[in-house]
Formats: sequence, structure tokens, C-alpha cells
Amino acid sequence: MAVAKHHLLAFTNPAPGREAEFNRWYDEQHLPDMLAVPGFVSGQRFALTDATGQGKPGWSYLAMYELETDDPDALMAEVRSRLGTDAIPVSDTLDSATAGGLVATALTARVMAK
Repeated sequence: MAVAKHHLLAFTNPAPGREAEFNRWYDEQHLPDMLAVPGFVSGQRFALTDATGQGKPGWSYLAMYELETDDPDALMAEVRSRLGTDAIPVSDTLDSATAGGLVATALTARVMAK
């Protein structure tokens, strides 16, 4: 039986005036730390814009992680247990007051454009 597919969507902002440091920490430290958690398959970062015309989003960045687990709640509990430790240190370049996340569970197979 196949393991369920999920995505973790992590929305973040840098601390004011620390964007370059934040991006370096996220790319070089945080992304690899997250991918070291069993169940994490891949990760990619995105800059968010208001190109849809619906207004500026509340976050500057999105990290999208691909997860393979039959228990996303347990996987996220494992992540929370590691946050702020040597396994997943949190930088003061992150505006933690505005950070947010969601886990999305696939309902369909991936559909490709023709």
C-alpha cells in the first residue's frame, strides 16, 4: 500500500531589516534541518507576490515541503519537538510572530497540463 502524500506549507517573514540573513539561514540551515526529519521528501522556497490581484499576502515567503506519511499529525508533532533544539534551531532572523503553516493532504493524483 502506498504511503499518503501531503505538503507542508510554511509561510514566513524575515525580522525587519534582516532579509538577507534570513534567506541565508533558511536556505543553508533550516531547509536541510527540516529535510532530515523522517517523512520529509523534498522542500522548495518561494517568494510570494500579489500577482493574482487579490492584494499583498501577509507573508513574504512560502516553503513547500513534500511529505510521505500515514500520520501527518505525528510527523508535525515530531517537527515541533525538534524546533528550537540543535536538531532544528530557530534563527532570530525569523519573525516568529507572523509565521504560520498548514498541512495539505492530496485528494487526487497529480494532473499535468497537456
